[in-house]
Amino acid sequence: MISNIIIISLSTLCVAFAISYFLISKKLTLIAQEYATLYIDQIALEKFVESMNLDSVSDQEVHKENFIKFLSDSRDWAFTYIEDVQTELKKFIEEIEPEIDYFKEYGDLASMQPNYYSMKKIAEAYDKLIKLLPEEESKQ
Repeated sequence: MISNIIIISLSTLCVAFAISYFLISKKLTLIAQEYATLYIDQIALEKFVESMNLDSVSDQEVHKENFIKFLSDSRDWAFTYIEDVQTELKKFIEEIEPEIDYFKEYGDLASMQPNYYSMKKIAEAYDKLIKLLPEEESKQ
């Protein structure tokens, strides 16, 4: 009878260990599958991050190229503006020069007229404008 009790208790323990082994084995399989899924996700994320870094480098290059284009366009605009201003100043000088020369020649005789002081200021401003032009254009 004691031998029957020992056999029953041992067989119960064996069945319990077998069930536990089966359950743990199943859980380990699920854990391994989840780990494999996580590993694949990690690789995918690493590739994504790497591609984003490459894109950001290309974005930086695009910004750099746009900035260089902006500087070039600004320089071209500035040169055009300077040329336009010099052309207009040259036209102004050509149109006003006879009157200024006349005033410089005969202005002292007309010093009693009401616009004498205005013309004197205009003549001084005219001389300053001529100094702003490059040498070859102010001599023409």
